[in-house]
Amino acid sequence: MAVDKHVFFKDVAKRLAASTLLYKVDSVVHVEDKDDIWFWEQLLLKYRPGRYKFKPATMNEKGNRTTGCAQCLKYKGFLSQKFFICIDSDLRRLAGEDISAVDGILQTYTYSWENHCAFAAKLQRSFTDHKQNGFDFTLFLEQYSAIVYEPFLLMLYQERNGLTSFNRDRFRQCISLQYRKEDEQSNGKQFLERLSFQLLEKTKDIIDNCGFDFNKESAYYATLGMKKENAYLYVRGHCLYNSLVSMGSKLCEDTAVDFEQNILKPVLAFEEYDEISEIKKDILLLKTLRKDLS
Repeated sequence: MAVDKHVFFKDVAKRLAASTLLYKVDSVVHVEDKDDIWFWEQLLLKYRPGRYKFKPATMNEKGNRTTGCAQCLKYKGFLSQKFFICIDSDLRRLAGEDISAVDGILQTYTYSWENHCAFAAKLQRSFTDHKQNGFDFTLFLEQYSAIVYEPFLLMLYQERNGLTSFNRDRFRQCISLQYRKEDEQSNGKQFLERLSFQLLEKTKDIIDNCGFDFNKESAYYATLGMKKENAYLYVRGHCLYNSLVSMGSKLCEDTAVDFEQNILKPVLAFEEYDEISEIKKDILLLKTLRKDLS
């Protein structure tokens, strides 16, 4: 007999909200994966102090333990102060998908939590505190953003219009770069040149032949907060994060410093930029949610 998904997830949501008594917590929080817990825990404890039980997976209607954003969003409509979800924005917000804290959904406002770790001013401060070799991450990320901005807009345009010649997978392939010898010199100049070349090669025969209007697209996405100077916060976070780890690991070679654990991840730049400030606003909105699902 087929399972009624609506009934199934409503019932599970009720049980998860009720499990706050079992876990002796204020809220049960469903995240996409266990790696996301540290990020959301920091934000929730700062702006909504309390006790939390994080769930990186729950059972789907077929009885399989399931992770990911799609699984989290199956609870949309059944969320409360005692049970809510936290997801990566991915491209959903830029695509106009209806995701709101008033429905019990917290989102990153960047592609994923990894982009928050890369916030330039914070990353540079953290790097300078540990190393004094002169690499300028602020300049590197400024130039990175300038390079990816137009191709990123092109990809968003193509995705929105059902075109496939430069879709998200092709864009992802172009920005999935790892450290190569001497990339760390001149603030990543060689790395950035390689990134620019790959994107130009993949877009040069497409950009003027698909109806893409740069001025129109840039104006539209600026209303959503994405601009040339901060495009690095909106591209696929895993790709940027992995590139930074590979570069930073070379910069910290032969030292006791672990670039990822000591520099990239430790401290979030609370309230220093719009995207993380939006999360604060959303967390404060949770108090308007129903207390539980009746």
